[in-house]
Amino acid sequence: MVRVVRVAEGAPYTAMGGEIHRLVHPTTTGSRNLQLSHVRQGPGEAIRRHRHAAEEAYYVVGGTGILHMEGHPPVPLEPGVAVYVPGGVFHHQVNTGDGPLDLITAMSPPLGPDSVEWAPEAREVPSP
Repeated sequence: MVRVVRVAEGAPYTAMGGEIHRLVHPTTTGSRNLQLSHVRQGPGEAIRRHRHAAEEAYYVVGGTGILHMEGHPPVPLEPGVAVYVPGGVFHHQVNTGDGPLDLITAMSPPLGPDSVEWAPEAREVPSP
């Protein structure tokens, strides 16, 4: 069945920090193999360092930031940039700009309730 989901209708996910809305996800569309989310981070805001078995792709819609991935140099985030994050790699991003950082993320398979492993230093949601 086809489902149209606007950002305001997406399932909010608050465990990582930032403002995350799951647009395509088992909880919103019944998808089984795909997750698509909109992520918005305020200036200076960071997502908690974490990893999951799912492959993930980032696409930067607006703003600037840095994506940190275990075993890789920092990746500058700016509009028009897409980044592939392999499953099992600790990662997080920080908004380095003066305005919001807006990302679209896609994952396969979708994250379930116990799919995320937090880095030891990232047990709490960071403050901006």
